Amino acid sequence: MKKTGISFCIVTGGHRPDMMDALIQSIQAQHIPAYEILVCGKYKNDPRVNYIETKEWAEAAAVCKMRNFNAARARYDTVIILDDDVTFAPDWWKNMKHHTNFDLAGCRGLDPLGNRWWDYQKIERGNPLASPELLDYESEDPGSYISGYFMMMRWDVWNAVKFDETRRNYQHDDIDFCHRVKDAGFALKVFPDAVVTHHVDPRGRAETERARAEFIEKNSTATTAEDEARKLLLIKNFAAAAGKYRQLADLHSRFDDYYNLGYCEEQLGNPNTALEWYRKAAAANTPASSRLAATWFHIGSILRGMGLDREAGDALRKTLELQPDHKKAAILAHSLMAEKSGS
Repeated sequence: MKKTGISFCIVTGGHRPDMMDALIQSIQAQHIPAYEILVCGKYKNDPRVNYIETKEWAEAAAVCKMRNFNAARARYDTVIILDDDVTFAPDWWKNMKHHTNFDLAGCRGLDPLGNRWWDYQKIERGNPLASPELLDYESEDPGSYISGYFMMMRWDVWNAVKFDETRRNYQHDDIDFCHRVKDAGFALKVFPDAVVTHHVDPRGRAETERARAEFIEKNSTATTAEDEARKLLLIKNFAAAAGKYRQLADLHSRFDDYYNLGYCEEQLGNPNTALEWYRKAAAANTPASSRLAATWFHIGSILRGMGLDREAGDALRKTLELQPDHKKAAILAHSLMAEKSGS
């Protein structure tokens, strides 16, 4: 029988010691009555945490092995699985401590600018090429899952299911775990009144990207031109993906093909070509205003880089009309206005 409290289980590759420090400080600042901080991977001896080095797992992006290792040695009845680039809002515990009825739960996740960041979403089961879609916090779906950067669960739930140790980071590790938790009869919940920030720090992601590409290649059942284009985009082969999307764009004149082609060209360092395709996407039918907002934001960013500030401002205003909480667009538009007023 586990004691009542929280075991914070952090996995780290050792590339972000400053983020680790910020995470530990943000946990300590909650003043939780009973808790521990368990760390494995590549870090250091630190009196604030219980650290055991698992260097080989860290270097191989073997996050499931590290999550299971930490959870197995947890003293408390609640386990929180964490990436090392997360921080807790100052009032996280104040807002979370009243939530006691859950099996596997998430909370509201934000990026550093304050936008919602992939905390609770759905995906087509068993399809490594599928794109996730954000869910409303109260929604349920057969493909729903909670992202692995923050998962809170009863220790008994983890003990009954456990993470699949054959999966590395970005190999649907969190998706697979959540789906098996649901299949075992447990429920997923989200508590959006409690907030964490996922800083999405890019340091140390090289092995993760290799794991991701390996997973897609191994599990791809791409049989159509659309599947093949999506696969190439996912593994970041932007040149090949652009070729596929150009063929699709000629055939179908669809928003997704135009947008993805623009994105590929932008990643390849071809802003003029990217702008052409983004503008075609903006003129096409699109299923959601958020997608159109993203298109106008890319257009505005490219125009800003070209020094076409008036046109950039128009594009950013369209972004904010469609999605008023688009923080990046707001920041860029504000900088344009500040420069204009100062000139």
